[in-house]
Amino acid sequence: MKIHIENCGAIGTGTVDLAKQVTLLCGENGTGKTYFSYLIYGLLKNRFHVKTDDKIIEQLINEKEVTFEIDYKKIVDYRQIMLDNTKISVDSIFGISSEDAKKLFDDLTINFEDIDNDVKKSLFEADIVRTEKIQSLNIQLTKPKGTNSVTLKILNKDISSDAFIALNLLLFSLVYYTLAVYPLSGVEVFPVERNSIYTFSKELSIRKQEALDNLQMLIDKDKKVSKLDLYFNSKRYPWPIRDGLMVAEDLVERKKSKSPFYDFAENLENELLHGRVQISNDGEIQFKPLKSLRTILPIQMTASIVKTLSSLVVYLKYIANENDLIIIDEPEINLHPNNQIIIARILVRLANKGFRILVSTHSDYIIREFNNMVMLSQLKNKREVASKMNYLEEEFLEPKNLGVYVFKYKTKRSKKIEVCPVEVSDTGFSIPSIDDAIETQNQHAEDLFYLLKYSTNGNFEM
Repeated sequence: MKIHIENCGAIGTGTVDLAKQVTLLCGENGTGKTYFSYLIYGLLKNRFHVKTDDKIIEQLINEKEVTFEIDYKKIVDYRQIMLDNTKISVDSIFGISSEDAKKLFDDLTINFEDIDNDVKKSLFEADIVRTEKIQSLNIQLTKPKGTNSVTLKILNKDISSDAFIALNLLLFSLVYYTLAVYPLSGVEVFPVERNSIYTFSKELSIRKQEALDNLQMLIDKDKKVSKLDLYFNSKRYPWPIRDGLMVAEDLVERKKSKSPFYDFAENLENELLHGRVQISNDGEIQFKPLKSLRTILPIQMTASIVKTLSSLVVYLKYIANENDLIIIDEPEINLHPNNQIIIARILVRLANKGFRILVSTHSDYIIREFNNMVMLSQLKNKREVASKMNYLEEEFLEPKNLGVYVFKYKTKRSKKIEVCPVEVSDTGFSIPSIDDAIETQNQHAEDLFYLLKYSTNGNFEM
């Protein structure tokens, strides 16, 4: 799935292939990487109602299973509406006013680069098995390879009357979204503000803030306000922050069901946090250090690494679905270099578990570790070498499964950023702006050391 963007803030043009297992966005500060990530998140969060086919719904309810042919035109139409809705929702996606959105994104273009025939071909060849929840119902969607048919199956023994209503409202939205964004199943984002989400969630309550905003609109006599205005009024925070706050307010419900990746989350806790992130009965995030299991710390009393990674742990324990796109802005935040290396390995393990990973980073440690895992995967005796170097087989990263993009000005006089693909070979890839900075610093260190040790009068000409 390739997404093409033009005129997104400072970004002039760029195309990113989200079908890769791992995608890295690199570039200097202020080059639009976060803009790009937010826009992709906004696009893939875009679900909307699709007209119900009563006959299919009726058969599904009566027989708990139904098979029907895919209408590819409806899938293409669904994708187009996703694009259109994204363009008109940029104010909400970025948490800005309509006026600012018009200034910054008036000429925005966003498209799926694959054409209609490509969509049809990829879906025909796809083998899809997904289980989704619609309220209390577990719905299994199956699309066998080499067919144009979809089978829906209700896995629950009993069906409540409320579930009937939910099926009518949401079923076809689920079906067409699943097919429209294949091979992805959904999207989750971890913005740079993630270290504050749980710490200040009560103070930053999205529902509380929306209530205050709506109250202000009602008492403002100069404004005419409709119920729809009140319902859709939510521009205080960008979508990634808003959605993170919504999860934080709903933790009691979230912890009632474990995701298939609960054990993976515990491994992450062991390797990086050395303790357990848990949810209290009141819906508060707490931390229990492994070296002192009787100690339970509130999130605000924990180390910065716990604050930063707790949202990822909660997601993997209670929310995650295979084939989700995980977007992480600067995974290196608050991490010691050794832990940056570990998080790079964990991200590749997640990719090899079926997730898609989109990472924006400035960290040379993370970049070099991705290169190490690429080179490791190309060795004939890779398992033997991995064992000696303490790598896992789940940390092999094939060059074909890694996409790397640099956000940069084409020339010094250019006014717009270009998103440029970087070649990934069997030895990895290079990011010149980072390499140059390291090389310059190392050269300065050598020169200064030489001056300090070998200059007799404190003055030395280089």
